Amino acid sequence: MDHAMLVPAPVLQLPVDAPTLDRLHGDACINCGTEDGPLLPAGHAYTADGEGQLGWPVAACPDHQGAAR
Repeated sequence: MDHAMLVPAPVLQLPVDAPTLDRLHGDACINCGTEDGPLLPAGHAYTADGEGQLGWPVAACPDHQGAAR
């Protein structure tokens, strides 16, 4: 089984702008924002919602898979 390194992501405050939302939805690399594929699973980013944290499954491009943020 291949265990890819996960990209750590900071806790973000909502609301966020459209490019950040693309990153949180996994539609863009969490590190650089590229939407060119392939995008690979990269763990979760968390946002504060006032009562706790929401987890978002994020993705990374091959150049940033396993890169620390």
